[in-house]
Amino acid sequence: SSGYQRRVRGILGVPQALSYSGYSGIGLMLLCVVVASYTGLTLSRNWLHVKDQYPHCSKPYQSIGYSAYGRFGEIIVQVCATVTLVGGCCAYVLIAAQSLANFILTVFESDSIGYRSCVIIMGIVFLLVLIFGAGRESLVVAISATILSLLFTLLIIFGIVQTGKPVNYQPFKISAKSWFLSFGKFLFAFRRSLSVP
Repeated sequence: SSGYQRRVRGILGVPQALSYSGYSGIGLMLLCVVVASYTGLTLSRNWLHVKDQYPHCSKPYQSIGYSAYGRFGEIIVQVCATVTLVGGCCAYVLIAAQSLANFILTVFESDSIGYRSCVIIMGIVFLLVLIFGAGRESLVVAISATILSLLFTLLIIFGIVQTGKPVNYQPFKISAKSWFLSFGKFLFAFRRSLSVP
């Protein structure tokens, strides 16, 4: 079995993906940066062009679709954006639930709550954040997210310093599977094009 089974999810998985793809991972990551930058710039240029036509537009992606392909393009873009955002939200709930379940198991050495209950708890938390406003609408949510990100980053650095490199450390043996899985993780990390306009 490959060592890729102990996966780290989210943006924290990028360093692991870099180690699992070797030195070529640096090139992969730079490629993803260039492609994400190019698509972001292209999308912003299109948005500026459409904004000149529709100055009071509240749906930028749909307007770009309408400008390019008419009503059919607007509907297709709306469906794609909705599916992507709902899927992303579900993924965040599941990842947060898994993190909560792992935290409870590690700290309290108990599995009494379980993963399914953690999914419900995190679903309720995400729903409350949605009801009371997201980052753009609520300054409290944005400040809390920034402080928690900083806190968790410091905790991760502290944990790395505390544990150090194990005595029996073996570098990961790169395979085609680990390389392509790393590439997928890089693509996931740089897929932020839905938030550009």
